[in-house]
Amino acid sequence: MMESLYELIKQAEQAKTIGELRVCHDELARRLRLALQWERLEPLSHIVSDAHDVLMKRAFQLAEEETLRAAVGIRPRKWCWYVMGSLGRREPTIWTDQDHGILFECGEHAETECYEFVRHVAAVGTNYLYEIGYPYCPGYVMATNKRWGQSLHDWENQSKAYIRDRLPNDIRFLFIAIDMRPIYGDSQLVIDSRKALFDWIHREPQLLRRMGEHVMFPTVPLGWFNNVQTERWGAYSGSIHMKHSGYVQIVNSLKWLSCFANISAATTLERWREITNQALLPFLLAKEAREALSVYYYVRLKYATEAGTDRDYVLWRTLEANEQKWLKKAMRTAKRLQRFVARQAGGK
Repeated sequence: MMESLYELIKQAEQAKTIGELRVCHDELARRLRLALQWERLEPLSHIVSDAHDVLMKRAFQLAEEETLRAAVGIRPRKWCWYVMGSLGRREPTIWTDQDHGILFECGEHAETECYEFVRHVAAVGTNYLYEIGYPYCPGYVMATNKRWGQSLHDWENQSKAYIRDRLPNDIRFLFIAIDMRPIYGDSQLVIDSRKALFDWIHREPQLLRRMGEHVMFPTVPLGWFNNVQTERWGAYSGSIHMKHSGYVQIVNSLKWLSCFANISAATTLERWREITNQALLPFLLAKEAREALSVYYYVRLKYATEAGTDRDYVLWRTLEANEQKWLKKAMRTAKRLQRFVARQAGGK
């Protein structure tokens, strides 16, 4: 079964149309349902991430070809399409949202024409991704948003404004941006920009304090008596939101520690490894954080293989007993990480 997933990736690399890419995406979901086992989680996570990279890269290639045929603007001498969110951190489920941007560099005299090219290729690429099964980002974190499709000069000015002003949305945008990982184009442009962003944040103790406060939210839905606080009302009554039930809290805690120590890695696993190597977390807490991330990823993969807007919610009573036990432990770990970051950041 693992071999069939590798074959599917090769098939996606050779796809000639958006329709063929959609077939590959649907088939990925079907084959993953058959292959998913706890014992295979680590290699499966790499395969799923690699498959998304290939699907998106091929879609971006087709978008570039369409934009060149349309002769819109001027292609920048350096440009790169990058992903963020779970795609950037290499921990996506099958039907993940779009989270991407474009960064480019060109001569000042050609910037207007380069922006025309970038706006057009972004619109085409975003629509292609939707057609092959990637929902539009509800927060509009896509290259069609001027915030996420910029020249290097404008991106630097915008990032420095976030760091200077430190408003709540500024903090949120910084947490999003530090996940940026190149996927198509001049990779070094994005890698160097991400390194610069981490370095700027690392030098700002007031900003780090504010970012530490951000890590405390949302609250992990686990009560004093180890009771899971599910949704009480509405369509999701009795359910938990898998991202907000400890997963995002752990991810953001590791992001904060990476900013604090100037660790410019894009993926959660790379950040965790360097944080562990530098002993920035107590050994046992670091070990439990890694285990908790695996639990969240496994449950998210298992219960989110169907496309739909409700894929982040899981009805608590439908979870197996061992999965409920694992998740409760993972939630306790998430709360401990939040408290650890709060102390490090100067909170209470």
